[in-house]
Amino acid sequence: MKFEKDTLYLPFSLRLGLVPVSLLCIYMVQVQARISFDSYQRLLYFGVALTTLCLASWDKIQTPIQFMYSCFFKRIGGHDQQSRLESFYQDQAQIYDNSRGSLLRGRQTMLKLCAAQIKEQLATGIMQKKPIWIDLGGGTGWNIETMHAFLPVDSFEKIILVDLTPSLCKVAQERFLKKGWKNVTVLCQDASTFQVPEGSLEGRVGLVTVSYALSMMDDYHPVVDRIQSLLSPEGIIGVVDFYVSGRSSAPAEKWSPQQNRQCNWFTRHFWQAWFELDHIHLGPGRRDYLEYKFGTIKSLNRRNHFIIPYLIQMPYYVWLGCSNARQNELSHLVEIPDDTDSVTSKQSFNIVSRTSFLHQNKQWRVDYNPTLPCHTQFRSYIYAFTWEDPRVDLQYLNITSQDVMFVITSAGDNALEYALKAHPKRIHCIDMNPCQNHLLELKLASIASLEYKDFWRMFGDGNHPHFSTLLHDIISPHLSSYAFQYWSENSNRFNHKFYKTGYSGLALSILEWWIRMQGLEKDIKTMTSASTIKVQKHIWDTKVRPAIFSSMIQKILHNPMFMWNALGVPINQMNMFLKECTTQEYIENTLDPIPCLSLFNQDQYFYYLCLNQRYTPTSCPSYLTEYGFNQLKTSGALDSFRLHTESILDSLKSMGDRYLTRLVVMDHMDWFDPTSCQELDDEIREMKRTLKSGGQVYWRSAGTQPWYNELFVKHGFSVEPLSIRYPGQAIDRVNMYASFYRATKV
Repeated sequence: MKFEKDTLYLPFSLRLGLVPVSLLCIYMVQVQARISFDSYQRLLYFGVALTTLCLASWDKIQTPIQFMYSCFFKRIGGHDQQSRLESFYQDQAQIYDNSRGSLLRGRQTMLKLCAAQIKEQLATGIMQKKPIWIDLGGGTGWNIETMHAFLPVDSFEKIILVDLTPSLCKVAQERFLKKGWKNVTVLCQDASTFQVPEGSLEGRVGLVTVSYALSMMDDYHPVVDRIQSLLSPEGIIGVVDFYVSGRSSAPAEKWSPQQNRQCNWFTRHFWQAWFELDHIHLGPGRRDYLEYKFGTIKSLNRRNHFIIPYLIQMPYYVWLGCSNARQNELSHLVEIPDDTDSVTSKQSFNIVSRTSFLHQNKQWRVDYNPTLPCHTQFRSYIYAFTWEDPRVDLQYLNITSQDVMFVITSAGDNALEYALKAHPKRIHCIDMNPCQNHLLELKLASIASLEYKDFWRMFGDGNHPHFSTLLHDIISPHLSSYAFQYWSENSNRFNHKFYKTGYSGLALSILEWWIRMQGLEKDIKTMTSASTIKVQKHIWDTKVRPAIFSSMIQKILHNPMFMWNALGVPINQMNMFLKECTTQEYIENTLDPIPCLSLFNQDQYFYYLCLNQRYTPTSCPSYLTEYGFNQLKTSGALDSFRLHTESILDSLKSMGDRYLTRLVVMDHMDWFDPTSCQELDDEIREMKRTLKSGGQVYWRSAGTQPWYNELFVKHGFSVEPLSIRYPGQAIDRVNMYASFYRATKV
């Protein structure tokens, strides 16, 4: 209990305790007075309880009651926009911030993204001096006070809040006066015509934010036009607002496709009609015009599950854009120089989309159309880790600084190894699954922006409790809009055991379950922490191996559905090794040599990860070591990456003649049907066209003599085996494949 301004203040819990006390007092009075009228008694109890509860918790319910009255019952007067706004807000100006936390979602996200973008532009020299920030429709100044936590107010040369509502501007002025901020000005003027005492700001503003205000402006065209005239070439605009989509895709999606933008029929019509009662306009024209006038940097489409989760879903968007002048005046600062023989002009979609591509800070990602069926079939990445040994690759690839490589993305681990160890001129990473490239792009962006300890927690430990914060505050400027949308939607992937996510995570989950069912937890822990090969092999031979090759496991491994869904082995690949051995023999040939090869906790990180769902500092890919991380971060090796989201054939067709020097296609060709292989024949023909003389193609196979070797010979390649697996011998640390081949263009 304490006294403030001579007013007795009781804690909320104590005030709620007054309710049963009041009812007890009434009951005692009834007993003494012998009152027994049941109907009146119930009514009396209810009335007193309700009244006491309201009085006891008035400071808790005052804000929502006042908010509901202003929004749903109060008549909005006035004949122009300013008088309507003042009539609506004057009674709730003091409670505005407290009443909008759950309703106006996405404001902090927008501010975080803006802050991260400005920090990056200041650090790289794109922005040469402190920016001017204009917060249009800034209301009570909540945005500016909140931004101070992400980017201090003194980081700006000047901050101008513009709002048309006098009562809200008064709250903002009092807020800034209390904070003592001298560089913040409040203007109670129209957003399209406001003037500042210091003179013109045209072309000088570094940041404009519009938070749940664009939808409230009757004439939005002049406001958007004014923003365009205010922004400097390096300036950015951040918008968060409610919206509804049209029946068909928005025009902006032709050059900047977005996830989850379309609304269903009910959502489109209900929310548009509902908000128009308060003169709030959600029609798609406002957002369409905004995206037409500016380039898109980031875009998120969300649903606010207000009050009742999943039943109420109010669409809102968070959007970052930039002046189209940025493309011409700043592209030399943000674009990674490309080699002249790289991607040609054959892909019309990339030409159309290149303006959107240039708005990104990093240009690792080659633009693509995410709405194509070949991409939408994938909801997640298949591989959270790469299942080929890059050490053996590097022994044969002989990569130089002039090599131009073409590799399948997978999880990107091997491509990072090539960049770290050999520094090739260019590494083209190709995958039809957009999520695989989202994963590699996240790794590239994280290396470029994070400290090593955070990077290790994400991809070494496989969990980071603050990944969402890192994503918005630090990583976001380095990600394409596509990758940022994906990881913003799936930020929970790093909450617990990242390597159990994706389709490969299903196999690890099954393995973890099987270890528990067999009671092998202690044995696995002892085996993977053993300090000698002898101890490691003994545990394998006596404990683990007998359980793996039980009759039940044999039956499971003979099931093609399990092999595909859990282990990623398609039926055509399975048929290749079944021509040479049984499934059990293939697994025996794979696993038996592994415990004798090297220690799990020192070198054998592939199987250590499978058994523990994490790496250790002594057993991990090179890019996860502190040395490897720092080398990639500082050597410029990351600039060599280009991520193509398309098929191998389409990607090869987009490249010039005699451009590539090395192709690494993993086990990709095992997936084709020998009886219907025209696409593979076309791929090999394109490989020959795009390879320089003496250029090489590398692949692994589940068969010792792949049927498609003859296709390489047919197209003029010289084919040679680099490794053939025999029982009891390992060809690399994974040893999953029966052979490793090279074809050379002669």
